[in-house]
Amino acid sequence: MGHRVLATPRSFFEEGREGLELLQAARVEVVPSPVDRPLQDDELAAFLGEFDGLVVGVDRVGPRALAAGRPRLRVVARNGVGTDTVDVQAATELGVVVTNAPSVNADSVADFTFALLLALARRLVEADRAVRAGDWPPLVGVELRGKCLGLVGFGRIGQRVAERARGFGLRVVAYDPQPDREVAHALGVELVPFHRLLEQADFLSLHLPLLPETRHLLGEAELRRMKPTSYLVNTARGGVVDEAALARALRDGWIAGAACDVFEEEPPRASPLLGAPHLLLSPHMASHTREAIARASRVAAENVLAVLQGQRPPNPVNPEVLGDPAPPHQA
Repeated sequence: MGHRVLATPRSFFEEGREGLELLQAARVEVVPSPVDRPLQDDELAAFLGEFDGLVVGVDRVGPRALAAGRPRLRVVARNGVGTDTVDVQAATELGVVVTNAPSVNADSVADFTFALLLALARRLVEADRAVRAGDWPPLVGVELRGKCLGLVGFGRIGQRVAERARGFGLRVVAYDPQPDREVAHALGVELVPFHRLLEQADFLSLHLPLLPETRHLLGEAELRRMKPTSYLVNTARGGVVDEAALARALRDGWIAGAACDVFEEEPPRASPLLGAPHLLLSPHMASHTREAIARASRVAAENVLAVLQGQRPPNPVNPEVLGDPAPPHQA
């Protein structure tokens, strides 16, 4: 019996065809998702037992789906960086390898971060809507040069944002529990405690994974420490921010504005942010460039193929399944 892989992201069959073709060249049958949306745990459980591997986007891969997939299911490959939608602990207990695709979207997310930052600073969306409505308002924005950009998380994406910030004349400070001090020095980034970053930043940008210790890292107390003239940009994970607290901060003027590409529930059907003022929203699209999708799909395919061929995958998230020590959590 040949290997079969379920691939849920539509992009795997479009912009990411390089990954698809890699698997097909190895005589792996690749089956698309039956629906054009992220699948929930119970939906995956209904048919996952028919597959040796799974390539997922932001689908919910929980204990039910993983248990239903065993003993045939051997690997779950995220075609992106974050694995917060995959129950890694349950996969580890069941002996399923989980992989991701680190670094593939760093430039795309960094570009999009600055797109949101500039849109906030110069009120671009407000201007577009006004002109389309027949208005010609004297909208006033702020310059970036000389302002302070605070980065919460200084991994690959945070570092790429810092690179871009130099060209705009921004002073950059960063907080990370395990920072790369050599890179920070090379980029002219000052590493500061979290509370000091909140107080200094004119623009606060989030670039950290969603872990138990980072959930609602930015809540009411933290938002109140920010400047009333400051702006927040979140292209990380929705759960890092307390959405109710952010909505109140925007309504009551604790901060000047925000842009969110990610939400606690996606799509955000009942989020308090939907009615908040001074807020730009986008549909979790920071990594959606042709280049990033192509890289991510190829890496996901390489990870799947390695496991199916009995080899070590390039990017295991739970290497203990392969007999290695568990990696430390990093924010």
